[in-house]
Amino acid sequence: MSTGSDFKCPKCEEFRELTLHLHELFMFCELLDNTNIVYKYSKKFKGFVPEGEATTINIAKWLRLASQIDSVELNPFRYKEAHFWCESAGDELDSDAGHHKAIITPITQFMFIANALEETYRFISSRYEHHYKSAIIRKPKLERKRNYSAQAHWLLDEIYPDIEVPEMYKHKVDSFTSLAKSYQKQFNVSFDFDLENNPELSHGLSIVRNIRNHIAHAVFPIIENPEYTLEFSNPKSKRLILNLLAHASRVAAMNIQMMLSVSNSGFNSAGYSYLCSDPDYGNKLESLCTLNYLKKLHIKQEFGLNESSQWQLRSEWGLEAVE
Repeated sequence: MSTGSDFKCPKCEEFRELTLHLHELFMFCELLDNTNIVYKYSKKFKGFVPEGEATTINIAKWLRLASQIDSVELNPFRYKEAHFWCESAGDELDSDAGHHKAIITPITQFMFIANALEETYRFISSRYEHHYKSAIIRKPKLERKRNYSAQAHWLLDEIYPDIEVPEMYKHKVDSFTSLAKSYQKQFNVSFDFDLENNPELSHGLSIVRNIRNHIAHAVFPIIENPEYTLEFSNPKSKRLILNLLAHASRVAAMNIQMMLSVSNSGFNSAGYSYLCSDPDYGNKLESLCTLNYLKKLHIKQEFGLNESSQWQLRSEWGLEAVE
């Protein structure tokens, strides 16, 4: 995969813009309004005890922030006075502000999505407990996964390897893997698994988890402004990082879709009931907003849970918007 050309992949062109994808997933999680008990192993009680609850509402809150983030502003002028008397110094500071904003904004957005993913791990952990109890009977020496993310990986690989994944998921993971290889080679970072020839369903999720850990542990490179520095001055390095973050965000969101598809209990929110009870278009919306929508809410289409799409549907159905 080229990271430095203007080539546009025809398959990727079928995706909604990332912010709309995140918004649709936020709305879907909010309409689900599901709650699952989260358990942990207690040495004191020699068994599993409730540790709290995980909810699709909490997943939705982080996705909402990620979908609404526009930019992270920086002020390089705050501690510099040279721009008052040197025009070129001011130009450099302006350039730095634009460069770092371009890097920090997608990092922040990705970390918001990663937080939604963490809550999804906790949400699906009850499924792990259920399947682990059955698996331990067949394999008495099966080690229990204590980490929620490891539990999610085990579920995808061992219990749901044949799950119907979101549309074009494999294509996006293949592109993500190619970018991750370039990122690993160029910045000499390590992954805790083999990027080559990994057929497991959790492969894309593993890359996301590693990128998240690189950022959390300060390993992820903050590239200096290529316009004014020699360090990583090749603009291709910046494009690689931006493409990597965009793919990490997309694959993370698609994994939330996958995990919710096997762990939800249907639409329980008052908001869903309200929308479906609309006398004008409730039946039509109910027929479109189904659990099946999880597999394709990231794809460009006429239907959407966002407000503008709903008003457009009303218009197409011959209904007038009520002020």
